[in-house]
Amino acid sequence: MRKRITLVAVLDLGLALAQVPLPDSIADSWRDLLQGAVEMSKHAHYREAIYRYQVLLSEPPIASNPELHAYVLSQMADAEIELGQYKDAEEASAEAIRELDSAAKAHTGTYAITEGVLADALRAQGNYTEAKRLAEHAVSVAENTLKASQRRIGILLTVLSQILQELGELGRAEQLCRKAVKMFEERSESDMSLGNAYQNLAVIYVKRGKLKQAQDAVNNAMTSWDKVLSPHHRYDVYGLSARIVIYQELRAFREAEQLIPEALRLALTSFGPDHPERMILLNNCAGVYLAEKKYVEAEALLHEAADIGRRQLPAGHPLLNNVLRNYSYALERLHRTDEAARARAESQVLLAFPNRPKVDVVH
Repeated sequence: MRKRITLVAVLDLGLALAQVPLPDSIADSWRDLLQGAVEMSKHAHYREAIYRYQVLLSEPPIASNPELHAYVLSQMADAEIELGQYKDAEEASAEAIRELDSAAKAHTGTYAITEGVLADALRAQGNYTEAKRLAEHAVSVAENTLKASQRRIGILLTVLSQILQELGELGRAEQLCRKAVKMFEERSESDMSLGNAYQNLAVIYVKRGKLKQAQDAVNNAMTSWDKVLSPHHRYDVYGLSARIVIYQELRAFREAEQLIPEALRLALTSFGPDHPERMILLNNCAGVYLAEKKYVEAEALLHEAADIGRRQLPAGHPLLNNVLRNYSYALERLHRTDEAARARAESQVLLAFPNRPKVDVVH
C-alpha cells in the first residue's frame, strides 16, 4: 500500500511581525509590554504570550490605533497557530484584516504579513484553496511594500510554498522555497527562518522523490535551528519526522526505528498530548512499521493519531483522512475487518467549510 507522505512544514510569521516598526506615538511602557509578549512567543511560551496580547488589545494606546491593534491580533493569531488553535487564529487574523481594510491600510507590510498568518490558519484547517488565494495576494503586497526586507518576503514565500505543496503543485512550491532559502542565506545574521525554509524544501523534495536533496535540506534545517535555539527545541521534532520518512523511503528501516522513540518523546514534551503536529508525527512513525509489516506497532500509533485528529481537526480534513486510511489498512492486516471498514468509511468524508464572510483582497 502506497501511503501519502505527510510531513510537518514550519513557518515563522511571528518573528517577522516582531520586526514591524512600532509607531512612535506608543509609550515606551506599552512598547516594552508588546515586545515582551513577542519575546514569549519566540521562546515558545505561547499561552503566556496570548494572555499578554489579550490584555494589550483592550488598552487605549493599542485599541485607538487600528494598525497597531491589527498587529497585536496577528501576533496573537500566530501564537494560537503554534498551539494548534487554528479556528481561533483564523478569527483573530481575519478581524485584523478587516481593521486594516477599514483604516485604508490594505497596501502595507503589516497587511501582507497579517494576510500570511490568515493563510496559514486556513491551510492548517485544510482550506488550501482559500489559503492559496490569500497567500498569493500577501506575497504581491509584500513585494511592493517590504522591498527593504527580503527576510519578510522570504517568510511569505515559504507560506505560499507550503500551501502549494499541500495542493500538489510541487514544481512551483520548490521554486518558491528555493527562492526563500536564497533570500535568507544572503543575510549575514543567523535566523531560524532559514531553517524553516530548508525544512519545507525537504518536504517538497521527499514528495518529488529527491531523497538525497531531502536529506541535505533536513541537515541544513537542523544546523540552522541549532545556531539560534536552545537544545531539544520543538523544531527538532520536524527534522526528526522528516528523517524518519526519508529513511522509510530509502528502506533504511533500522535507522528510521532508531529515531522514533526520541521523536515521540520530544513531540509529547514540546507540543503536549493533543496537538495536531503529534498526530502527523505518529502517522509518519506508523508508516515505517506498515512498510515493515509490523502491523501491531503501527496500529497502536495510528489509533492514537486518529483520536487526536478527531478531537482537533474537522471531519474530512485531508490529514485526518490520511491517518484514517492508514489506520484502516493496519486493522485489515490484523483481521479486524469491522473496525477497518468503519475507519475506511470515516476517511471518505469530504471536508466542508461553513458559509462565512469571505476575506476580500484589495487590489
